[in-house]
Amino acid sequence: CKPSFFSAELMEDQLLLLLESLERKIVSQQLKLVRTHTTLGSFQGEAGAMLLFSNKEEQRLTMELVELSGVHLQEDGSAVPRDKSFEAMAALFVALYTLNLLSG
Repeated sequence: CKPSFFSAELMEDQLLLLLESLERKIVSQQLKLVRTHTTLGSFQGEAGAMLLFSNKEEQRLTMELVELSGVHLQEDGSAVPRDKSFEAMAALFVALYTLNLLSG
C-alpha cells in the first residue's frame, strides 16, 4: 500500500508540458516556483515569482503546468489552490526535482 503522499500521478498533458519545459531549459525555475508554493502546504508564493521566466511563453507554459495540478497561478506569483491540490503539487514537485537532477 502506497502512502497517500505518492498517490497522485501526473496526467499525460503534464508530462508533455514537462518535456517542453525540459527542452526550453526552464525546469530549475519551475522547481523554484513550485517549491515556494508547496512549502508547508501554504501555496503562499512571493509576489513577482513569475519573474523567474524570461518570456511570456515560459510563463504560460509554467502556469498551465501548475494549473493542471489544481492550483491557479496568477501572473504576480500568487496561487489559489483547489480541492486536493497539495498531493498533485507534490507529484509535480517530485517530477520537477527528478528532471532537474537528471538534466543537471
